Amino acid sequence: MGTSSGLLVCILVTCSVWTVHGKNFEVNTDDGKQLEVEISVDASKRPGLCWVCKWSLNKVKKAIGPNATAENLVLKLKSICKQTGLLKPLCSKFVKKHLAELVEELTTTDDVRTICVNTGACKPKDSFDLLFYPRDEELPIEMNEFI
Repeated sequence: MGTSSGLLVCILVTCSVWTVHGKNFEVNTDDGKQLEVEISVDASKRPGLCWVCKWSLNKVKKAIGPNATAENLVLKLKSICKQTGLLKPLCSKFVKKHLAELVEELTTTDDVRTICVNTGACKPKDSFDLLFYPRDEELPIEMNEFI
């Protein structure tokens, strides 16, 4: 009984310290300094863009074949967005903005993922992400109880 009472006291003291420390946490803001922040639209802030880029470029590559001309690529790129459903406005805006770059990239041997990364539609897979976040799914957590 003495051990459990001591443990209870330790827990109460720890919780009260955390509570007091949490209430005294201050955030200093300096309104006098203005920072210049460059706002860029990142690939992660445009949901669906990476998918629509990869999907449409796969369709274009399959349709045009290996010996495509620039004119055929332009025609196919301009028409492919009609097949993207709800993402049609996003696709059309992306193709219109990056048309010359897409035509140039499609004449290379790069895969569609590389092309979409080069045009900014998809985020590159950083070596840091591969080291620390190797999978998208969560790892199972194993809990053991010792009595």
